[in-house]
Amino acid sequence: MSVVLITGCSTGIGLRSAIAFAAKDDTVIATMRDTGKADGLRKAVDEVRAVMTAAGYSTSQYKFLIQGYASPIPVGANIRYPQSSWDRLTVGGCPFYDVDANWAKNTATPTIVDNMRSVAAQKGVRFLDVRDSLNGHEVCHKSSSLVTSSGPNPITKEWVRWINTGITQGDAQESLHPNAYGERAIGKCISLAYALSSGNQTCRNTPGADYNAMTLAAIP
Repeated sequence: MSVVLITGCSTGIGLRSAIAFAAKDDTVIATMRDTGKADGLRKAVDEVRAVMTAAGYSTSQYKFLIQGYASPIPVGANIRYPQSSWDRLTVGGCPFYDVDANWAKNTATPTIVDNMRSVAAQKGVRFLDVRDSLNGHEVCHKSSSLVTSSGPNPITKEWVRWINTGITQGDAQESLHPNAYGERAIGKCISLAYALSSGNQTCRNTPGADYNAMTLAAIP
């Protein structure tokens, strides 16, 4: 049995993939970002459970966990480039005014994550909150630096992909998503949560350490 992380599971190929992997007896970690598609997430939970039931599994024979969304942007005060400088765009790949960065970190991400958590509670599914898992390593955070070909380091570098121009295939889609370090950090969060039998958790990194030092804390 494998543990499968699927993003965009509220509809379309993401939803169908979640159902297909569940039918193969894999553990499915389902994520979504569109709060307007909360009904789609509810449907996804129902359909995954229906597939598992049809395959002869009781709810005690598999684990169902919904993972939230990791904030990719720090608040404006933590951006290492001055707001007046073009370096935010041309060097760091984070072309945001402070007010927009604050909104993304303090309003948009919590709204998305809290909506997902609400659906999980309604459906009796465990929830993993990773909104703060990349803290200190978000794009352009003053405590980290760009990942370059010389000297990549998971302790001092960003864990998020900067905004790309989309010149090559996949570049635009990868913008503001976890990079290899970020994916490993979230993967560690999932592994820690999977090892537990019940409850909801929030996951954070340890300042000054790499992605192997992620920690969980229980939440209601």
